[in-house]
Amino acid sequence: MAEVLVLVDHVDGEVKKVTYELLTAARRLGEPSAVVVGEPGTAGKLSEALSSYGAAKVYAAESAEAAEYLVTPQVDVLEKLAGSVSPAAVLV
Repeated sequence: MAEVLVLVDHVDGEVKKVTYELLTAARRLGEPSAVVVGEPGTAGKLSEALSSYGAAKVYAAESAEAAEYLVTPQVDVLEKLAGSVSPAAVLV
């Protein structure tokens, strides 16, 4: 089954509802994988909730700088990850 990347929208350690909706949509297209971009420790806090909504994998891109910028770190991570895993789709 083809992998589908889902960018995780999160605030203060909580996954936003739109991410769960995207994971549900991703299941119709293939195997959902969550992509968490944030400061160190973010993915660990969110991985259980993401897995319970169908994320087969959770990719973590964590750095102190990720919390300082709104979009650039996310775009960079998605570009590199899409190039390496060749997903069927990327949902944001």
